[in-house]
Amino acid sequence: MIRAALAMTALLLLLHLLGGRHYVGMLSGTMEGGQSGLLFGILYTLSWFSTVLLAPVLLLTWLADVALSGRFRG
Repeated sequence: MIRAALAMTALLLLLHLLGGRHYVGMLSGTMEGGQSGLLFGILYTLSWFSTVLLAPVLLLTWLADVALSGRFRG
């Protein structure tokens, strides 16, 4: 669970560093960069939504699992 959440966050960071935020304008209908820009914008948007909506749930699930099983002793 924690690996999936970290992978989602790492993918968003990578796409952000590659300039994916610039291509999110396709949501409002102002597409730049042609088909590759459209694909890049869709990937960035899906990555952002998964990081914002799914990663916290996965992290909380992992934390609850650790707390209930007693595996975390620190």
